[in-house]
Amino acid sequence: MRLARPRRRYGCEINITPLIDIVFLLIIFAMVVSQFTRLQAENVSLPEARKGRAPTTAPAARVVVNVLDDGRMVAYGREHTAESLEALLADAAGRAGPAGVSVVIRGDRQAQWARVSAILRACAARGIEQVKVAVVAPGGGGGGP
Repeated sequence: MRLARPRRRYGCEINITPLIDIVFLLIIFAMVVSQFTRLQAENVSLPEARKGRAPTTAPAARVVVNVLDDGRMVAYGREHTAESLEALLADAAGRAGPAGVSVVIRGDRQAQWARVSAILRACAARGIEQVKVAVVAPGGGGGGP
Protein backbone atom coordinates (compact mmCIF):
# COMPACT_ATOMS: atom_id res chain seq x y z
CA MET A 1 0.00 0.00 0.00
CA ARG A 2 1.33 3.27 -1.04
CA LEU A 3 0.66 6.31 1.15
CA ALA A 4 0.47 9.73 -0.37
CA ARG A 5 3.10 12.08 0.85
CA PRO A 6 1.97 15.52 1.80
CA ARG A 7 3.28 18.05 -0.64
CA ARG A 8 5.58 20.68 0.63
CA ARG A 9 4.38 24.17 0.04
CA TYR A 10 6.98 26.79 -0.42
CA GLY A 11 6.32 30.47 -0.28
CA CYS A 12 5.64 33.18 2.16
CA GLU A 13 2.64 35.04 3.37
CA ILE A 14 2.60 38.66 4.34
CA ASN A 15 0.36 39.49 7.22
CA ILE A 16 -0.85 43.06 6.70
CA THR A 17 -2.94 43.28 9.86
CA PRO A 18 -0.18 45.01 11.90
CA LEU A 19 0.40 47.41 9.02
CA ILE A 20 -3.27 48.35 8.98
CA ASP A 21 -3.17 48.88 12.77
CA ILE A 22 -0.18 51.20 12.52
CA VAL A 23 -1.70 53.25 9.69
CA PHE A 24 -4.93 53.58 11.68
CA LEU A 25 -3.02 54.82 14.75
CA LEU A 26 -1.08 57.34 12.64
CA ILE A 27 -4.33 58.73 11.24
CA ILE A 28 -5.75 59.12 14.75
CA PHE A 29 -2.52 60.80 15.92
CA ALA A 30 -2.63 63.29 13.03
CA MET A 31 -6.26 64.15 13.77
CA VAL A 32 -5.57 64.74 17.48
CA VAL A 33 -2.50 66.91 16.83
CA SER A 34 -4.37 69.05 14.30
CA GLN A 35 -7.13 69.59 16.88
CA PHE A 36 -4.60 70.78 19.48
CA THR A 37 -3.09 73.17 16.96
CA ARG A 38 -6.51 74.62 16.18
CA LEU A 39 -7.19 75.16 19.89
CA GLN A 40 -4.06 77.26 20.29
CA ALA A 41 -4.33 79.50 17.23
CA GLU A 42 -7.24 81.85 16.81
CA ASN A 43 -7.68 83.84 13.62
CA VAL A 44 -5.87 87.09 14.47
CA SER A 45 -4.07 89.65 12.34
CA LEU A 46 -0.57 89.67 13.81
CA PRO A 47 1.51 92.87 13.92
CA GLU A 48 4.58 93.28 11.73
CA ALA A 49 8.17 93.40 13.00
CA ARG A 50 11.37 94.16 11.11
CA LYS A 51 13.67 92.38 13.56
CA GLY A 52 13.22 89.39 15.80
CA ARG A 53 14.41 85.92 16.67
CA ALA A 54 12.74 82.57 16.26
CA PRO A 55 12.47 80.47 19.45
CA THR A 56 15.47 78.18 19.87
CA THR A 57 14.30 75.74 22.54
CA ALA A 58 10.97 74.18 23.34
CA PRO A 59 9.90 74.53 27.00
CA ALA A 60 8.23 71.82 29.03
CA ALA A 61 4.90 73.68 28.96
CA ARG A 62 3.73 76.25 26.43
CA VAL A 63 0.71 78.48 26.91
CA VAL A 64 -0.58 80.33 23.84
CA VAL A 65 -2.74 83.35 24.64
CA ASN A 66 -4.64 84.99 21.79
CA VAL A 67 -5.74 88.61 22.23
CA LEU A 68 -8.53 89.32 19.76
CA ASP A 69 -9.22 92.71 18.22
CA ASP A 70 -12.18 93.32 20.56
CA GLY A 71 -9.98 92.70 23.64
CA ARG A 72 -11.07 89.15 24.47
CA MET A 73 -8.32 86.81 25.67
CA VAL A 74 -8.52 83.20 24.46
CA ALA A 75 -6.30 80.33 25.64
CA TYR A 76 -6.85 76.63 24.95
CA GLY A 77 -9.99 77.42 22.98
CA ARG A 78 -11.73 79.14 25.91
CA GLU A 79 -12.26 82.81 26.64
CA HIS A 80 -10.55 84.02 29.81
CA THR A 81 -10.78 87.01 32.10
CA ALA A 82 -7.62 88.51 33.59
CA GLU A 83 -8.22 86.56 36.82
CA SER A 84 -8.82 83.20 35.14
CA LEU A 85 -5.78 83.73 32.92
CA GLU A 86 -3.65 84.40 36.00
CA ALA A 87 -4.96 81.16 37.53
CA LEU A 88 -4.11 79.30 34.31
CA LEU A 89 -0.56 80.68 34.34
CA ALA A 90 -0.19 79.88 38.04
CA ASP A 91 -1.28 76.30 37.37
CA ALA A 92 1.18 75.92 34.48
CA ALA A 93 4.01 77.40 36.56
CA GLY A 94 3.10 75.12 39.46
CA ARG A 95 3.25 71.99 37.32
CA ALA A 96 6.39 72.73 35.26
CA GLY A 97 8.07 75.39 37.37
CA PRO A 98 8.37 79.02 36.22
CA ALA A 99 11.49 78.26 34.17
CA GLY A 100 9.74 75.42 32.34
CA VAL A 101 6.80 77.50 31.11
CA SER A 102 6.75 79.59 27.96
CA VAL A 103 3.95 82.02 27.14
CA VAL A 104 3.29 83.01 23.53
CA ILE A 105 1.13 86.11 23.11
CA ARG A 106 -0.65 86.28 19.75
CA GLY A 107 -2.15 89.75 19.84
CA ASP A 108 -4.21 91.17 17.02
CA ARG A 109 -2.70 94.34 15.57
CA GLN A 110 -5.95 96.18 16.39
CA ALA A 111 -6.06 94.95 20.02
CA GLN A 112 -5.47 97.37 22.87
CA TRP A 113 -2.01 97.11 24.38
CA ALA A 114 -3.56 97.16 27.87
CA ARG A 115 -4.65 93.52 27.41
CA VAL A 116 -1.16 92.44 26.35
CA SER A 117 0.30 94.44 29.23
CA ALA A 118 -2.00 92.59 31.67
CA ILE A 119 -0.71 89.26 30.38
CA LEU A 120 2.90 90.44 30.76
CA ARG A 121 2.20 91.54 34.36
CA ALA A 122 0.59 88.17 35.15
CA CYS A 123 3.66 86.36 33.78
CA ALA A 124 5.98 88.56 35.84
CA ALA A 125 3.92 87.91 38.99
CA ARG A 126 4.28 84.15 38.48
CA GLY A 127 8.01 84.33 37.69
CA ILE A 128 7.57 83.25 34.07
CA GLU A 129 10.46 84.73 32.09
CA GLN A 130 9.99 83.05 28.71
CA VAL A 131 7.40 85.34 27.16
CA LYS A 132 7.22 85.72 23.40
CA VAL A 133 5.06 87.96 21.22
CA ALA A 134 4.08 86.46 17.88
CA VAL A 135 4.65 88.74 14.87
CA VAL A 136 5.05 88.46 11.10
CA ALA A 137 7.68 89.86 8.78
CA PRO A 138 6.77 93.10 6.97
CA GLY A 139 4.47 92.32 4.06
CA GLY A 140 3.76 88.87 5.49
CA GLY A 141 0.00 89.38 5.71
CA GLY A 142 -0.23 88.69 9.43
CA GLY A 143 -3.40 86.66 9.43
CA GLY A 144 -4.48 83.20 10.23
CA PRO A 145 -3.66 80.48 12.68
